[in-house]
Amino acid sequence: MQVTSGKEDILAINGGKPVRKTLLPYGHQSIEEEDIKAVVEVLRSEWITTGPKVTEFEDAIAGYVGSDYAISFSSGTAALHGSAFAAGLRPGNEAITTPMTFCATANCILYQGATPVFADISSDTMNVDPREVERRITPATKAIIPVDYAGHPVDLEAILELAEKNKLVVIEDACHALGAEYKSKRVGGLCDMTIFSFHPVKHITTGEGGIVTTNDPKLARRLKLFRNHGIESDARQRQVNGQWYYEMISLGYNYRLTDISSALGLSQFQRLKENLSIRRKIANKYNAAFRDIV
Repeated sequence: MQVTSGKEDILAINGGKPVRKTLLPYGHQSIEEEDIKAVVEVLRSEWITTGPKVTEFEDAIAGYVGSDYAISFSSGTAALHGSAFAAGLRPGNEAITTPMTFCATANCILYQGATPVFADISSDTMNVDPREVERRITPATKAIIPVDYAGHPVDLEAILELAEKNKLVVIEDACHALGAEYKSKRVGGLCDMTIFSFHPVKHITTGEGGIVTTNDPKLARRLKLFRNHGIESDARQRQVNGQWYYEMISLGYNYRLTDISSALGLSQFQRLKENLSIRRKIANKYNAAFRDIV
């Protein structure tokens, strides 16, 4: 790596010349006319929430990742909270996760009154190290919540082996990993529950939004109850069945994703392959630029 001297080598924060006039944003949404049209169509339709677009979006994600169920939420954080609830986390329990993540990954454990336990990461991937996870398993451990850091899948085989051996639930935080593959299988159908986020900095956006994929019908039911106040049916189901009666059978939250957001997500989903390609090209540029920096 060539080393030169001069003001251009001084960081702007230390008095050097800035390389940009404005701050480089962490991420920015890409909205096209097709997205706007899809949202407007819903705004002019009969349903703008708890309607058909929600189910259509969930089915599209489930089909893409290869899961039996996909349950949408109002945000990735809400999806993590729902998963912690569905896993049965409660006071006295522990859940092992990574410190290299957004605060919501650990907060969802706290929301349930349980205790987050942090395991160290592997230096090559920045993902949680399964050996460190194993060291922290105690009789109080209920779940493992690994994160696919920067979209790079964690060592799921090792994590799942630990979970099976110790009868733990695995909640994969794949908020940055939609479209990623682990051993030729798409992330989303491999763990007890997998969470994706659709915040504007993610691969596709619904504005705010998240989804949980699972192959377990019992977990799917608990997730659906939790996002809908603990009520067994939603408004569209009651209208289709011609009835108004419903029961709240557990304590839940209003964590529903709207049809407006789902329509945007469906439109964005059509460009997922293109978006992934663009992100890989950008990542390759960064890798090339910084490959000599240790």
